[in-house]
Amino acid sequence: MVQCCHRRRAPTMVLKLDFAKAFDSINWASLRAVMEVRGFPSLWCDWMDALFHSLSSAVLLNGVPGRWFQVRCGLRQGDPISYLFLLVADVLQWLIRQDEVLRHPLLLDAPVVVLQYADDTLIIARATEGGAVRLRQILDQFAAATGLIINF
Repeated sequence: MVQCCHRRRAPTMVLKLDFAKAFDSINWASLRAVMEVRGFPSLWCDWMDALFHSLSSAVLLNGVPGRWFQVRCGLRQGDPISYLFLLVADVLQWLIRQDEVLRHPLLLDAPVVVLQYADDTLIIARATEGGAVRLRQILDQFAAATGLIINF
């Protein structure tokens, strides 16, 4: 008689995150803090602050600009400066992968799988109640710190 030696795998949770107005809601103070921690020179950070705080926009209607208004937060999607968004999004990946509760779905001692492309994030982890609760806590803390709210 042949015995099967298959182990039962833990269930897997897969989350595709949707940031609500990702580029429009990023907090500039948190972006500056991330740039400083990443080693960007103070002069560069000052330039970015000046750029962010001097932004104004107008809505074009039939090619005619309307009233100009100050932009208070966010990055313009498609603008080369919007690549700075990736620095902030990378913080979320680091927080999730460093957490002790969240685990890889197949490998016991491996971190969670986090895939990111621009403002799209995919998280693949072992499905446990504790892991789901902890992931929600991380996402809420990240949103509070950066202004990037997860659209649950």
